Amino acid sequence: MLDFPIKTLNTIKRILLRQQRDIEKNIAEFEQEDPVKSPALVESSEPGTDSFIADSHAKIMVLQQQLKQTSQSIGRALSKIRKGTYGKCEKCGKQIEIGRLLAMPIARYCLSDLKKIAK
Repeated sequence: MLDFPIKTLNTIKRILLRQQRDIEKNIAEFEQEDPVKSPALVESSEPGTDSFIADSHAKIMVLQQQLKQTSQSIGRALSKIRKGTYGKCEKCGKQIEIGRLLAMPIARYCLSDLKKIAK
């Protein structure tokens, strides 16, 4: 286990669980809003409707994919918390800054390595 105060780790875990619930809710809402799944819009024969449906569907699919990727990152972070490896930089193995983890609980790299990766 890395050197994290239990209180801080519990706070981060609560943040991650809340984010996970919000993401699942958003994915479900996007699913319901997808015009491809709405019989009323599909039956419409107004000019431009097909283009609107395709464009809206594409945007929803992109948003859902981004949410699913974030959900997977949250799942990895929660798994690391359970295993006692949360907060370890995946590049150098050092502890990620607590402030960084509080701001971005799914962070996988310390700031130093993130800057190197971003170049």
